[in-house]
Amino acid sequence: MCGTGFASAERSARLKACAALRRNFPIPLGAGGTGAKPAIPHSPLYFDTHTHLPDDCTDEQAETIIGEAAVAQVPYLLLAGTSLRDCPQNLALAATHAGIYTSVGIHPLEVQDYDASIAIPQLRAWLACPHVVAIGEIGLDNHYEDSPPPALQEQAFIDQLRLAAETGTPVVIHSREAFPRCHELVGKYLPKDHPLQIHSFADGPAELEQWLKLNTIFSYNGMVTFKKAENIRETLRLVPLDRLVLETDAPYLAPVPFRGQPNASRHIPVIARRIAEERQLPLEELARLATANARRFFRV
Repeated sequence: MCGTGFASAERSARLKACAALRRNFPIPLGAGGTGAKPAIPHSPLYFDTHTHLPDDCTDEQAETIIGEAAVAQVPYLLLAGTSLRDCPQNLALAATHAGIYTSVGIHPLEVQDYDASIAIPQLRAWLACPHVVAIGEIGLDNHYEDSPPPALQEQAFIDQLRLAAETGTPVVIHSREAFPRCHELVGKYLPKDHPLQIHSFADGPAELEQWLKLNTIFSYNGMVTFKKAENIRETLRLVPLDRLVLETDAPYLAPVPFRGQPNASRHIPVIARRIAEERQLPLEELARLATANARRFFRV
């Protein structure tokens, strides 16, 4: 079942809000649907493949975020799950908004209270929802001194990789200062051709080469605009175009000139422009390629 814990009355209210949003911000539906044409004909359509709602985000704020993204020609969003707490709101939005999808998973910095007997059955149940298109974000994070113990991070990661392998679900990977072990576990617990997204890719050419041996796509965000992020732009110029997608990782990592402000999916065109410059591509072509890659990866 796809139960999210929301009462039927609230779901009815969401459906009405969704209908109003579509009237004001018409966007195309995902695969298998029909919808209104984009508000600006012939403009590129973008897919933000990794975004989060702000903490304590209200329904009204979520509607504003989605509406502003649609106006900015970003009709497709992947709301990335990080815990059993934030997944229900993402699921409810995906169920009532065309072009909005979600992933479910437990982030490595959210495993303090991890209990496989609770988490894995819940994630498995959510995978039955039609708008759940990936498991994630999951992985390893060694950046902070007070990060959860590596053994606990690894156990949660392994359990979720096993669930992905069992169900054939694409995986969204979070790997920060953890490439060797993260790559090792992925290779051990997933088939070589299993679809992977390395979100917010920030490792170097050597790591890129190793991930490319697997069925991996790479998402780049506002960091490509940062003055001191030449290491990220270096790999951006090396990634095969059929492995490249866009993300914001909102509300974090807002691109220049919005750095220091809360990020949002409406900033995807700013990120895309810098990526198009680095790859020496027309913006429209970059948008078309990245969106096609995302839809193919998430099967939507």
